[in-house]
Amino acid sequence: MKKLRKRRGERLLELDEVEERLKPFGRRYLGVREIPLDALVGTDGRAGAFTRDFRPLHAFSRDRMRSLQEAFAEGAFPPIVTVKLGESYFVIDGHHRAALARRSGAQMIDADVTELIARVPLPEGADMLDVVLGQLERIFLEDSGLAEARPGARIPVGRPAHYLELLENVQVHGYHRMKGFDRVLSDAEIADDWYESIYLPTLEAIDRLRLARVYEDAPAGDLFLVLHRHRRDAFPRVGCPHLAQTVVSVIGAPPARRHRLRLPRRARSSPAEA
Repeated sequence: MKKLRKRRGERLLELDEVEERLKPFGRRYLGVREIPLDALVGTDGRAGAFTRDFRPLHAFSRDRMRSLQEAFAEGAFPPIVTVKLGESYFVIDGHHRAALARRSGAQMIDADVTELIARVPLPEGADMLDVVLGQLERIFLEDSGLAEARPGARIPVGRPAHYLELLENVQVHGYHRMKGFDRVLSDAEIADDWYESIYLPTLEAIDRLRLARVYEDAPAGDLFLVLHRHRRDAFPRVGCPHLAQTVVSVIGAPPARRHRLRLPRRARSSPAEA
């Protein structure tokens, strides 16, 4: 119940806005299946009628719920109709049935499901920050050329502004690669080389030296930025340190110094921060 109490101050997500931000490019019908009630995060046009945990906000909705409860006294409701995007669901029809199921303490509900396919799907129980981060990840993947070079690649971060920092990292890499080749490279070529020669080796070093144990629950993109910033800050003094040396120095840093590395943290109070 702790999770539900936290969600009561949040609004249901509007499907139209989420589609506008995440730009799904396909859909498929999945049929009727049982889904978690906690995965219901949004609606198609009823955000002002129900709270995030599907408590009705208007008297006529409460009257409708009483009628449904009398009609289906044993709780055998017809399936609700939903749209699935990633691991989150949006109610198209059946808001009152979802509200009754929630009030009864149920964990699951039958749903008729159509899935939207997007480059960046939503996690289960997504909120508006997840939507904003998904939108900016999509823009980063497309603008950097990574979407073309590595279809299916994902680089999660914890704050919206960090996608701009990642894009700048790719672009700086492209500048140096074009100087080295003495020719213009396409965005996809630059992104592919950055992913193969910069990003993946960094993740391998993070995994090999267990940096994720120092910064628990940090997304992969944030750990990459921690190391990138550390190497950048060290450059004026010692030149660009080897990647493995950088990881060791971050792990071995005292707590005060680790704080100065500005590890990105998830800040739900300001989803529009950029």
